[in-house]
Amino acid sequence: MLTAAALAGVALIAAATLAGAWLGWRSLRQPRLSLACAAMLLLVVVIADLLPDAWNDLSSTGLPWWPAAGALGAGFLATDALVRRGCACGTGQAGGRTTSAALGLHRAVEGAALAVAGSVAVIAALVLHAAGEGFALAALLRGERPGRAAALLAITCVSPAAGAAVLSRVPPPAAVAPVLTCLVAGVLLRTALAAWQLRPARQHPASKLAASHS
Repeated sequence: MLTAAALAGVALIAAATLAGAWLGWRSLRQPRLSLACAAMLLLVVVIADLLPDAWNDLSSTGLPWWPAAGALGAGFLATDALVRRGCACGTGQAGGRTTSAALGLHRAVEGAALAVAGSVAVIAALVLHAAGEGFALAALLRGERPGRAAALLAITCVSPAAGAAVLSRVPPPAAVAPVLTCLVAGVLLRTALAAWQLRPARQHPASKLAASHS
């Protein structure tokens, strides 16, 4: 049974994700800015959240660094293959779908942590970067059909609740946590690179004027 604090945290995370996604969709009128922000927000999630968590888990479990490093590389390379395939038509849809799956998995683990240690500080930290994740995901899903984009966003929103309900009852082995975190970090790193590469080229003012008269 989830505590009131955990339920409140799950609801706030979902609301923050939707608020961030709304801002992301509003920014799609400026695709260059939108994708640049998405790339930077994903990097912030990896550098400020995932990698420190993985490092702390490695220290507490005594697991050697190489399985986590291997998971990081595997996540990066697997996503690279998917993004290259999905970017063949320039839409980058594979990157958005992969990011949605990775964030869903990451948030399920976060939900379990929320159920165990749902303090105000933990909830505030998760809510803060949930908004950034929602913004990034909206930018990366810009080529998807509205129904599919909404479904992927919904999965991202409800995954903390699923994680809190399931993983808190059947916690995974402690040694799995840093490997899983690094796998997600690798996925998000490659997606951030893809978002940066997919930015439309900045046109020179003269080129814009010529295009407007053509």
